[in-house]
Amino acid sequence: MTARKVRVCLIGAFIIYSVLLYQDRLMARSGYLERQLKEFSEATFSLGLNITAETFSLVTNFCYGSHISITPFNVASLLIAAKLLDMSETRGLRDENLCQKTENYFRLVVTVNLEYISIVLQSCFSLLPEVETTACLVSRCIEALSSMGDVEAVTSCLHDVKKLCLEDFQLILKSTSQRLIECHDLLYVIIDLYLKEHNFKMTEDQKTEMCIYVDCSTLSPKVIIHAIQNPRMPLRFVVHAMFVEQLNTRRFIISAVEHQDYKHQTEDPVTLGSILKRDAALHRVAELKALMYSSNSRVQCLEKELCGMRKLLNESGNITNRTDLGRSASFHLSSENKIERGQIGSISSINLRNVTNSVGVGYSSSQESLNGKTRIEMNFRQRFMKRLKSVFRAPILAKKK
Repeated sequence: MTARKVRVCLIGAFIIYSVLLYQDRLMARSGYLERQLKEFSEATFSLGLNITAETFSLVTNFCYGSHISITPFNVASLLIAAKLLDMSETRGLRDENLCQKTENYFRLVVTVNLEYISIVLQSCFSLLPEVETTACLVSRCIEALSSMGDVEAVTSCLHDVKKLCLEDFQLILKSTSQRLIECHDLLYVIIDLYLKEHNFKMTEDQKTEMCIYVDCSTLSPKVIIHAIQNPRMPLRFVVHAMFVEQLNTRRFIISAVEHQDYKHQTEDPVTLGSILKRDAALHRVAELKALMYSSNSRVQCLEKELCGMRKLLNESGNITNRTDLGRSASFHLSSENKIERGQIGSISSINLRNVTNSVGVGYSSSQESLNGKTRIEMNFRQRFMKRLKSVFRAPILAKKK
């Protein structure tokens, strides 16, 4: 009995790839192809997956038992194909499956070499979002980069992230934040690189959604200072970074004081004064925590009030624009109903002094509208600065008390 052959068609963007293969070889290696070939009674079917013809050729060679060469240039595409084709079981065969071969190559060869990581990252960017949703290769490469010591080399590897679209970039941030648990310094660097390219193309809300994935409490002191002084970061993230930096400073001071007190306690006997000092320090820590929570709520109220002020300012600007349009319309109407020369009320019968007075009145009215708009902007700035000062004055007064 001869083995049945089947024709598999790959339809790409510009190329149609068709190959005639033995059905038993494909079914023995791929769970996806086994299910598809059982459903299709015809000898030809289309493979509806995002797999290139070159990658599928390597997959078929593996199914036929031929040796395939895995390199940093094709490991990403091969791993995606192995995941999509469900080539994760040996199915009674002695050698390892394609998922195991590509995973072992990535873990043992790629993740320990900075140059290989850079090559794999470059190949992954063109395979998004499948490369992240199926194998999480981009986030795993970033996780491997976080263990490298050379900051400049790591930054150069991530330079092309700024070319990604916002949806793919947020997918990478979400997956990477779940892997980088101890330190988010590299995650902040990636966001900063992206904002350098797309800062003026993004809204404040979009920036805030990206920075949600960064845990400021895991940032190093140098990076958190950079985040506070970074004008590209959204206001909410900067304020949160300021609070975390202040909290870290207070914790350092309190720990130093407690260490000093413990040192004195080991040298001197325990007294009532030392116990009272310790209780006072603990009470002070509780007060600082409560103060941090209250300050955070006040900042949120400030942000809401800022949005309201912006809305009022936009409405006042629209009113001014409508007034200017009305004046322009009245001017056009008067020009259409003009009087012929020599008639009563013509321009020849008007005194030059009256013309000068009318020009002066028009100039003064436009100047008043301009001054009114300027006063609205100045009132908005004064109210905003006054509110901002009141938020940060409260912790200082509480500290003095």
